Amino acid sequence: MKAKYIVIVLIMSVFWGCDNLDTPLLDKESDLSFWDKPEDALNALNSCYPDLYNADQFIFNESLSDNSYTKSNNGSLVRDVANGSYDASAALVRDVWNSRYVGIRHCNILLDNIDKVPGLDNNLKTRYIAEARAIRAFHYFILMNNFGDVPLVTNEISIEDSKNISRTPKNEVLQFILDELDFAKVLPNSYADTDKGRFTKGAVLALKARVLLCESRWQEVASICDALINKDEAGNLDLFGSYADLFKPQNKNNIEVLLDVQFMPINREQNTQYYLIPPSFGGFAAISPTQELVDSYLLLNGKTIADGSYNELNPYTNRDPRLDATIIRHGSQLENANGSFTTINTALGTGDDAINNSSNSTPTGYYVSKFYDKTARNMLYSGSNLILIRYADVLLMYAEAKAELNQFTKTEWDLTIKKLRTRAGFTNANALEYPTVSNTEMEEIIRRERRSELAMEGLRLMDLRRWKTAETVLNEWVHGMKTNEVPLIDNGYVRVEKRIFNANKNYLWPIPQSERDLNKNLTQNPNW
Repeated sequence: MKAKYIVIVLIMSVFWGCDNLDTPLLDKESDLSFWDKPEDALNALNSCYPDLYNADQFIFNESLSDNSYTKSNNGSLVRDVANGSYDASAALVRDVWNSRYVGIRHCNILLDNIDKVPGLDNNLKTRYIAEARAIRAFHYFILMNNFGDVPLVTNEISIEDSKNISRTPKNEVLQFILDELDFAKVLPNSYADTDKGRFTKGAVLALKARVLLCESRWQEVASICDALINKDEAGNLDLFGSYADLFKPQNKNNIEVLLDVQFMPINREQNTQYYLIPPSFGGFAAISPTQELVDSYLLLNGKTIADGSYNELNPYTNRDPRLDATIIRHGSQLENANGSFTTINTALGTGDDAINNSSNSTPTGYYVSKFYDKTARNMLYSGSNLILIRYADVLLMYAEAKAELNQFTKTEWDLTIKKLRTRAGFTNANALEYPTVSNTEMEEIIRRERRSELAMEGLRLMDLRRWKTAETVLNEWVHGMKTNEVPLIDNGYVRVEKRIFNANKNYLWPIPQSERDLNKNLTQNPNW
């Protein structure tokens, strides 16, 4: 996206503010003079893109799953939702609802007013409308996934209307999302460098596949992914050459990225790195990967840690290279800004970065390396983008859909799992070649692969919900590294937090009480 537009985005964010569904838009200029030239339409569209995902929500929401734990009050008190001690007044529930409806409102304002703009090229007008509708569909997907039935608002509405609107049945919201994305397929496959970060046809199709994945509409998922993988439906898409380098700021906008939230050094930075890295690098470690995530990574021979070749006393040797690309653990080498390396020690009594050494250190023995930016200003403020959809996810959705359809053969394996593992750095034939297993076992292999490939990218809770395994996985302790402080409990692995997930109600969040206080027509989800 053009640098000059980033500045405009920030100005308009202040101008429009962080209103919610019940707050009027304070934009007198938009009514009187804003929509009088083509640049106004573009500026309004650009102001919709930062709404795609708040950086803190993106990072902290992984701790709603078994992949990580947060000890922090930041991130809208994610830990309260993660451990089950929340109700309809929960900050996270309220903030997700409000932020998505703010984003929808911004899209609706553009769509309601774009016809007023004189001299706007028809092709650009169609493109702007398609981008706004795709962004709006993204917001509704997040709302529907978390809340089920939600108010479907497709125009700018008054305060009075917002106090009387009712929830729309999920199936109608779902169909609206799919229709929006079908319209948005008119978008181009790519843009010039000055417009990177916009919705493309590939992003639209991949998002539609994700929406359908959550509905178990396997044939449609497979068809969309097949079009992206085998038929170049959205142009040349592929994996980036290095998994570890995929997320580095110098590789922004690479071939694998289908949709991201754009940032830029100085002008528009995100500071999530502070929550992820060790204290010795200036971090706070508010988010800590769990032992459960570490244990899920395969050995280099393609076996799980249940295999006899795994050595619990040397747990990080001969493991999936994505483990070290994702997690900072005891013995990791972390690169400094000057190119030198520091050995991170997280074992008990080894210094500032040791497990539970201080309020700044990790309670699990692990930090996050996946988004580490050694060039971050003051080691905190980064211009790295947040990747929301990438081609690897398309491969994994295709694999899962074909397995669910009982159509997963060596051909699909080579196109998906083998390709991902080869990129990750596996060389052992046992890890790379198509295994002779039952279809149920293959589904489990694909699910594990999805976890390893996409860890810390905010998709794990979505997966646990749609697989209906959250009631099991999220009803257990999450652990930290083995310290043997209490050797007779959980084999010496640190107990960090007991998770609670009630299958009778927790698959959906409650409608925020603050919204129901303002609008008596908003019904509540079951058992809340």
